[in-house]
Amino acid sequence: MRIRTATICGLVLIVIGIVTLIRPQFSYRVDQHHEQIAGSSVLFETRKVIRFPLWFSVPMLVIGAAMVIIGWRQE
Repeated sequence: MRIRTATICGLVLIVIGIVTLIRPQFSYRVDQHHEQIAGSSVLFETRKVIRFPLWFSVPMLVIGAAMVIIGWRQE
């Protein structure tokens, strides 16, 4: 039994939708540097935060489910 491209893409979209529902924001470090202040070493970090709204997650799940159904019907 061969898995079609639509089924694989649908499963990927479903996983993206579930992950963005469970964890709606993602942060990563952009810059990091050390400074010496009064004899102490201080670490400064700059972080970028990406937020995934609900209107992004739900369509990913719906489109992914539709692609999986289309992929199964083509087999």
